[in-house]
Amino acid sequence: MNKEGPGFLYKVYSILEHSDYDDIVSWNDNGDGFQVKDINIFQNDILPNYFKHSNFASFVRQLNMYDFHKTEKNSFKHKLFRRNQKELLPQIKRKVNDQIIILPNIEQINQELSMLTLRNQELESLFTYIIQQSDKLKKENAFLWQELCKIKQKNDHQQEKLFDWLTNNISAESLFKILEKSITKKDLIKLVSRVFGQDQQNKKIKKDYFI
Repeated sequence: MNKEGPGFLYKVYSILEHSDYDDIVSWNDNGDGFQVKDINIFQNDILPNYFKHSNFASFVRQLNMYDFHKTEKNSFKHKLFRRNQKELLPQIKRKVNDQIIILPNIEQINQELSMLTLRNQELESLFTYIIQQSDKLKKENAFLWQELCKIKQKNDHQQEKLFDWLTNNISAESLFKILEKSITKKDLIKLVSRVFGQDQQNKKIKKDYFI
């Protein structure tokens, strides 16, 4: 932009003042807009003489940056861009980013919100299921532990009954002879000692068989 206004607009204005271009680009009848009549010639022969490109789409983008509006096929207007009123050009300002309001896609936002809500519900359901399964496992473990304790108590009771019977019905020496071939000597001594205690008969068995 120069001191008197946008250089781009002065160049466009200069093109429109060139009567030799009337068949290619010119003011409309009211002088409040202009029309590009032959895009190919305009971009290939005219634009390179004024700008560093030969691209009509780039030319249109620059017009949009100065808030020009397309009214019909390749016709453009701005309220301050008028024939024989070149002094208005400095008043035409280039749009800045904070003047461009981009409205969000409400439908897309609603879809994403619905997906997030559904996902949140799925996570809540999964969390509830995990809690329920955890509670179920705790109850099952507690039940199994109770059953194990019952079995252990029953087994201990049966062992006590067996030891009582052995103590009252069989001698240590006889028990030793029956079991010596089926278990280790170390375990056998422990068993006999537990059943009969450290009595003289038990000591005699150790001496006869292990010493």
